[in-house]
Amino acid sequence: GAADHAMEHGCARPPVAIVTVNYNGRPFIGEFLRSVAALDYPAVRLIVVDCASRDGSPDLIARRAPWAVLLRCADNLGFTGGSNLGIRWALARGFPYILFLNNDTTFSPDLVSVLVARAGPRTLVVPRVLLHGTELMDDTVGEFDLRRGVWRNWVFGRPCPPELSCQREVAMASLCCLLAPASVFRHVGLLDERLFMYYEDFDFILRARSAGYRLWYVPTATVYHRKSASSGGGETPFKVYYATRNRVALVRRHGSRAGFVRFTLDFTVTRLLRTAQYVGTGRRDLAAALLRGWLDAYRGCMGRTFLPPTAPDAGPGVGHADRH
Repeated sequence: GAADHAMEHGCARPPVAIVTVNYNGRPFIGEFLRSVAALDYPAVRLIVVDCASRDGSPDLIARRAPWAVLLRCADNLGFTGGSNLGIRWALARGFPYILFLNNDTTFSPDLVSVLVARAGPRTLVVPRVLLHGTELMDDTVGEFDLRRGVWRNWVFGRPCPPELSCQREVAMASLCCLLAPASVFRHVGLLDERLFMYYEDFDFILRARSAGYRLWYVPTATVYHRKSASSGGGETPFKVYYATRNRVALVRRHGSRAGFVRFTLDFTVTRLLRTAQYVGTGRRDLAAALLRGWLDAYRGCMGRTFLPPTAPDAGPGVGHADRH
């Protein structure tokens, strides 16, 4: 198709589809749209997937960005389902590159140009992500230890360390901002909607790297991120549930069988301790969410299985679990 043609002939300015998921993003979506409108890359198309927002932000987006494609969902599909709608739209129209980009970010005009310059048919690219209003690192690149189900070498809330001040290959990244060639979705599939949100980024990147794709970090491209703006910020039952459940699912899916047994033993101890901490600080809601997520993981209850009655925090705006 058009995507393959663009890749094979090395178009200097291959078209890029920017996919963002919106859920009640009214407080910050205006800044995001201004950043997109100011991009110096001529061949971009913004696809906004709105997951049943109740704050009027879809109409605001339609007014402020009539040039964007706005896909309105009647239900909250989560980060995975929302992103996949946008990806399918872009793939159907032959875009050779798709850029995941959180709607609670701002960035310089050269973001896409810098990322595309490093990208390729088998290369995914991520920028340096800083916390909004600071020069401190967000936790968007690092490593994941499948044996223990834990993160390694993730920098959060600190200035950029020397090892992240230069361009290099990395093992893992979030989907806060990630440029991917269209071919990767045909080879390894889209985001796994059984995860709904949290750890879907790790799952996708592990699948891509297993298929021979490389992941490059380019610090000359910078994004500023309002951490967890769409999902309420801080710890909520929603986040605790999905982060617990999906962490187990990730290790089971990508690790060894023996490794999963060892992980289960360690995880059981640490989760019981964390549950006791929650109860001790009066957060029985978090304790209940953790235990439910833990049990659902081992029972194989996947998909959108947990929504609080009022769901104020059930937003798909963050594509990865908090790592600090």
